[in-house]
Amino acid sequence: MSTLFWILWFFIAFIVVLVAFTLRKENDDVPRREILRAVETSGKMGVAEKTFLWVFSFLDTRFRIQDYWNMSKGAYYNMHRQMPLTHAEKYKLRIIWYWYPLYCLGGISFLAFIILVLTGTVLGIYYVPGGAGDPSPAYTSMTYIMTQLPFGYIIRSVHHWATHFMVAAVFLHMCRVYFTGAYRNPRELNWLIGVALMFLTIFFGYSGYLLPWDSLAFGAATIGINMANASPLIGKQISTVMFGGTSLSGGTVTRMYFIHVFILPVIVTSLIIIHLFIVWVQGIAEPH
Repeated sequence: MSTLFWILWFFIAFIVVLVAFTLRKENDDVPRREILRAVETSGKMGVAEKTFLWVFSFLDTRFRIQDYWNMSKGAYYNMHRQMPLTHAEKYKLRIIWYWYPLYCLGGISFLAFIILVLTGTVLGIYYVPGGAGDPSPAYTSMTYIMTQLPFGYIIRSVHHWATHFMVAAVFLHMCRVYFTGAYRNPRELNWLIGVALMFLTIFFGYSGYLLPWDSLAFGAATIGINMANASPLIGKQISTVMFGGTSLSGGTVTRMYFIHVFILPVIVTSLIIIHLFIVWVQGIAEPH
């Protein structure tokens, strides 16, 4: 172990020395070398500042970070898009619907979705989608996550509350869009995509609510399958697609797991990308 330790540190030191010599041999004719000259001539910079500038210069020379940043910034400002902060300033609005944080609800929803994907991935490693038996494999695996898996209780709690947070944020985001008139021409398509995302978010939460297959999940599944069976004309088809039959069984959990983990993430992710792309092209709507 000690031999590997010293070999590792020797390799790190070799890379550091190699990078240092590489930086010193950079062509002085390149304008970016002014950063290095500033580092070498300035005696007021700390170690952290000098290290940052050396690393930035090294990466900028090879990957043209400044060029791409300036190009992206120029393209951004050329779009003439309206920023949320100017709504209240330009129109001198004082009512709550034009309060600046309400224009961040879409981003908050997206952040909650990212948290759900990350925590759900960890939970999916230990979850067993089976509803047969007493106790069922789904309930047993959930008990293991909550009681024996290190930090399992925290991960599931974050996943649970992020779901509530996302549903609330999406609902409030739709309210803000409606009361500010942001659904009007030419943003009708994006409004419809947002409505679809709202319903999919609710179904996302419902399908995940059934996965522990405890008494609460069984009660919620009973209500859901009765509502599906009561639908006219296509009630049985809906029950079969969503619950694996017209009555609850062990396969219901497997069906909900497949919908929750494979089908809904693909659909929701695709719609979110389209939704954000349209917002990026059209800009944030001014109030009507």
